[in-house]
Parts: sequence; C-alpha cells; structure tokens
Amino acid sequence: MIQIKDKTQCCGCTACEAVCPQNCIRFHRDAEGFAYPEVDMELCIGCDACEGVCPCLNRTKNPPEPQAMAIRAKDNALRLFSSSGGVFSLLSTDILQQGGAVCGAVFDENFRVHHTIVWDETGVEGMRGAKYVQSDLSDTFRQIRDLVDNGVPVLFSGTPCQTEGLRNYLGADADKVLTLAIVCHGVPSPKIWEKNLKELGLVTDVRFRDKRDSWKHYATNYLVNGKEIFRPVMQDPYMKGFLRDLYNRPSCTDCPAKTGGYADLTLGDFWGIEKILPEMDDDKGTSVVLIQTERGRQAIAKLTDRVESKAVSFADAVRYNPAITTSAHDHPQRAEVWKRLEHEPLAAVVADYTKESTVQKLKGIARRLLGRK
Repeated sequence: MIQIKDKTQCCGCTACEAVCPQNCIRFHRDAEGFAYPEVDMELCIGCDACEGVCPCLNRTKNPPEPQAMAIRAKDNALRLFSSSGGVFSLLSTDILQQGGAVCGAVFDENFRVHHTIVWDETGVEGMRGAKYVQSDLSDTFRQIRDLVDNGVPVLFSGTPCQTEGLRNYLGADADKVLTLAIVCHGVPSPKIWEKNLKELGLVTDVRFRDKRDSWKHYATNYLVNGKEIFRPVMQDPYMKGFLRDLYNRPSCTDCPAKTGGYADLTLGDFWGIEKILPEMDDDKGTSVVLIQTERGRQAIAKLTDRVESKAVSFADAVRYNPAITTSAHDHPQRAEVWKRLEHEPLAAVVADYTKESTVQKLKGIARRLLGRK
C-alpha cells in the first residue's frame, strides 16, 4: 500500500487514489499546502494496485530519444494568448471536432488551479497560458476512464508526472488518450499562491505569461482592485521565488518523469530559438515539441497547414531549456524559507533569498553584452 515516509517520493498525481478498488485513499494537504495520499487501513485489502500505478515507484528507464520540432501557429492572435506557439490549442480543436473532450488546468473563481474537462472552444480558452501552481486533479482520472470506456476521444494536458500517473492508471487503454506533457520547472505550493493572492488584494484576473511586449521577456499581469499590475517575470515575487526553487513540491528535486516515455507529446517554449533557428524567431512564441509515440506523430502531422515547423535535433531542443531533462534544485535554505513564510510577507522573504552575488551580477552583465539569454 502507499505509505509516504519520504515526501520526495510522491508527486501528487492522484493515480493511487483513482485506481483503489476500495476507495480507501484520500489526498490531504500538508503544512506546505501540497496534497499527499492517506490510506484508510480499515478498508484497505492490501492489493497493492496503488503502488503499481505510482510514477515515483515505477520509473521509465532509458526511454528512446524523441523526435524534436520547432512549431508555431500561423494564427498570430492565437499565439498571443498562448504561452508559446499555440500548439495545444490546435491539437484541442482537432479533438473537439472528433466529438471529443479536452482535459487541462484552469483557474476557478478564486484563481485556484484545478483540472477540468471541456467540450468546446470556449472551455479550451481557459486552459491556454501557463499556470504556475500545482493543480487539483480531484477525480479527473476516473472521469477520463469513463470517457475512454464509452469510446470518447480525449486529450489530456498536464505536468509530466500527472501525465505519467494517468497513463499508468489507464494501463492498456493509455493509448486511447492523446497525452500532452508540459515542460515543467517544478510545481509551486498552492498555499503560497493563495498567500500571494491574499497579499495582492482583490484579484479579478491573472495572466502568468503576458507577452504583449515580448515572449522572451514575458511578464506577470494581475488585475487588482480594478488596476493592472504588470511585472516583468523576475520582478514578481511569486514567480521569482518559484523560479529560484524556494517553494516547489519536494518531489520536483527528483522528478520521476523527466525525459520518460510518459506522453505522446511534450510541449514547451523553444528557448534559444533565435540562436538555433533565427528565421523562426519573431518574439511572439515558438513551441518546442517532442514527439514520443506514433499517436503523437499523427496528431502533429494533422497540423501541417496551420503551422510553421522545422525539425531539430534533441540536443538543440534542450540546449536552452534544461527543464526538459533536469529536475528542480533543492534550495539549501528551504526549511528556513518556509518557516518565515508562515508569518512574513511573500515579497520580503523572496527578496532575502534571491539576492544575486557580485559574481552572478557580473555574469549577467557579460551575458547581456554578448547578446545571450
């Protein structure tokens, strides 16, 4: 049975809860705001189905190298509201036209993040754009199982560990769902995101990846008390703390799904496109797409008339996007950070633990002078 003694060994994918025949596993948030499974021992029959679907206990070893591509939608308006090249939206349209459903992460009315299933383009709009918070999957996997059993085409988009958890749960039926894993730096705590919202004030809109001025140098955009707060990404305390690994889920330091055979496709930003394929760089967003299955290849092939694309080597795909293959760092002062976050403002804590040293500042100046990201 699932017993979490080391929190680096649970990614929170909910596959164990979904597969349990006794419904004896429930997820509960810990002091950091991350959800972990708890087993009702009176109901557990010791079947170990939960352990059989856990991504942390069943890691894919030595997966084949995927085919890599740079892709961007020809529809510039679509790209503006997408994190990178608009590939997710195009793939979603194809599934919907087949009478299928799309499952992805959205904000609720309080700007908490959860997965939901939608059946039209309006629903997909809420899934566009990055959401840098661990989403609540609830009973999503079981809902997808019901759709699969009824022959409904489904597209699922999530973090690599969520995607691998779903595929493990579906077992032999995994190939009946088009799975898209997003390139993931790590998942920050919902508790810290809620703290950020509370400290901001009355938030009525959020865009993590506002790229109206630049895709490469995007900004976080909040609408608070009717006023827009537009912050370049590394000037937003929440995003800066996340990118410096202050409050990611413990398992993100040993991700069970990096470069694994866990999805049909992996989608992310093609950072460094200006160096590798400058002819595809217009600073409006280009996706890196890793094709890992025949189903994924066929899905991308259907987009030919609606995208511009070029094949690249896997080495070039990951050259400026290490998150494709590398887990988040374990911040050496993480425990101290969390202790202070309990009673101090987020901005003050983040500022104290993300100060650049003189050497780091000099390296940054050198990169700018040399025209590097």
